[in-house]
Amino acid sequence: MFRAAQGDAYTPWHDWREADGTPLALVKAGILAANPHNTQPWAFRVSEDRIALYADRSRNLGSFDPYRREMYLGLGCVLENLLQAAGPNGYAASLTVASGDLSLEQPHDGLVQVAELRLAPAPVTRHSLYAAIERRHTHRGPYRETRLSAAQRDGLLAQVEGERVGIHLVDDPQGLARLGEVVVRATRAIIDDHVMVADSERWFRHSRREIERHRDGPTLDAAGLSPVMTTLAKMLPRPDAETNHRYWLEATERVQVATAPAMGLILVDDLYDIEQTLEAGRSWQRLHLWATTQGLAMQPLNQPVERVDREAELGIAPTARRELAALLPGGRQRPTFAFRVGIAETSVRPSPRRSVASTLFDDEGHAAERANA
Repeated sequence: MFRAAQGDAYTPWHDWREADGTPLALVKAGILAANPHNTQPWAFRVSEDRIALYADRSRNLGSFDPYRREMYLGLGCVLENLLQAAGPNGYAASLTVASGDLSLEQPHDGLVQVAELRLAPAPVTRHSLYAAIERRHTHRGPYRETRLSAAQRDGLLAQVEGERVGIHLVDDPQGLARLGEVVVRATRAIIDDHVMVADSERWFRHSRREIERHRDGPTLDAAGLSPVMTTLAKMLPRPDAETNHRYWLEATERVQVATAPAMGLILVDDLYDIEQTLEAGRSWQRLHLWATTQGLAMQPLNQPVERVDREAELGIAPTARRELAALLPGGRQRPTFAFRVGIAETSVRPSPRRSVASTLFDDEGHAAERANA
């Protein structure tokens, strides 16, 4: 009951190098990518010379992500890991991604292709970001007061590439206070929205049995609590959804925002453009991998943008959108991702992952895990 982040649900973090030199090695790296609420909304079709990435639309967050924007951000993170893994496994990869717009009128289940990687044999290359894949974890605990150095700031900025994707870093006290207030207000708005709370709560895995059964979702081990508080939380019955989310608000306000020495926004020209959303996800994964190589911790704080989507879905006043816009110096770009970065006070635990076999399917649409059962 009290063992931290151990068991079959965590095996993918340890055996991801066992298929080195094959296309499956790229997929093993891919499933370790960041993704919203650890929903792991991906599926793959793999052959000797290509990997097709699909969105598993059944693994959606409902009112938390009505446009599936965060789902596609997570799929962009997968793409970045796939591409980072290509060279070290002896492949040159060319990427083709889906185009179009994200909308409210999307099916709630089934698979839809998002991207395809064509693979060709190439000399093996090494990269520090690839080596960081197994060490990259979201850190939700307190960060030290240490400010980012100029080199760290420049290094983070350098990870965001492309004409339609940008980054806005904040590390001055006034800017941090303003962005932090926006994050906290958005979190309060979420916990006042009972539909959002219910859609979020259904993914939370409280017990070891739930973790081993589902191998996804947020867990106590990855919540950023101290070891003592984690143990105490595991001893208690699962709290109701409202109580759980009040704990989340308290952690957001008193720990995550309060201790952040720097925060940032990833920006896009069009919030619901599929290509830009995938590229923004790739940027976040690249940022987090690079930060990991530098001993920096990172955590998404996407509540304001989640409220942008929810307000648009409901057709109510765009409060979150206006508050985010007021943080920027102007221009056409809009935030699609918010985060904090710094040096963590404590170590971090991984989140569970589904097996690679459970994410694979063949040309007839049969899941590999079922076919091999």
